[in-house]
Amino acid sequence: MKPRAALITGAARRVGREIALHLAREGWDIGIHYGGSKDAAESLADELRQSGREARTYQGDLRDPAAPADVVGRFFADFPNGSLLVNNASLFEYDTIGTFKLEHWHDHLAVNTLAPTLFMKAFHEGAAEKTCMINFLDQKVTNVTADYFTYTVSKLALFHITDMLAQAYCPKSRVNAIAPGLLLPSGNQTQEEYERVHSQTPLGVGATVAEICRAVAFIAETPAMTGQVLAIDGGEHMLRPASPNAESGGM
Repeated sequence: MKPRAALITGAARRVGREIALHLAREGWDIGIHYGGSKDAAESLADELRQSGREARTYQGDLRDPAAPADVVGRFFADFPNGSLLVNNASLFEYDTIGTFKLEHWHDHLAVNTLAPTLFMKAFHEGAAEKTCMINFLDQKVTNVTADYFTYTVSKLALFHITDMLAQAYCPKSRVNAIAPGLLLPSGNQTQEEYERVHSQTPLGVGATVAEICRAVAFIAETPAMTGQVLAIDGGEHMLRPASPNAESGGM
């Protein structure tokens, strides 16, 4: 049986790196997309090769609309059997309707909405076999608040694009999404603040990176699943924060 291959955007660091390591343990060869983290990407590729998997790196600025097709083309040249795309890369910056600037709008929509859409289009059209594509959203898409304004807009758009492309790309490609809560400390958040957010979910626990990795593998291995969004957040998507500035989900 020929090895399976997955392309993961933003795979050099944080959650993307852990997904790459998890999928490699599950028998996948890995395409590592990165923006500016070349050293981290190459280090991950070396680690994966040492474990017996094939791995290649692909640089691409997701603010450039030409980057997704370029990265996907190089990936398929290296891995003609590629069948899994994980749109993990994301821009997560704070603003509100009162503070956002036009460049915030353009950057969030470019990185979080347009880029994954173009990745899916190129992946669907370029794949030689059936594919699975997984978008990373945020629990905020079903628990909308006024904070992180442009980030939330970008993820809401991708939420609906997931459903639209799941319909458009049947039967060749399956399109699903994962909507996590807070997975790792973000920005200036302390470990204590991070743990407090997790303790305030309905389940009293928050999402873990390990759970997210298992969810990616589950979706990839479930051929009858498409058009679905898995919220993995301790039930946070069911809550309304006490104020517009309350901590919320994000990568």
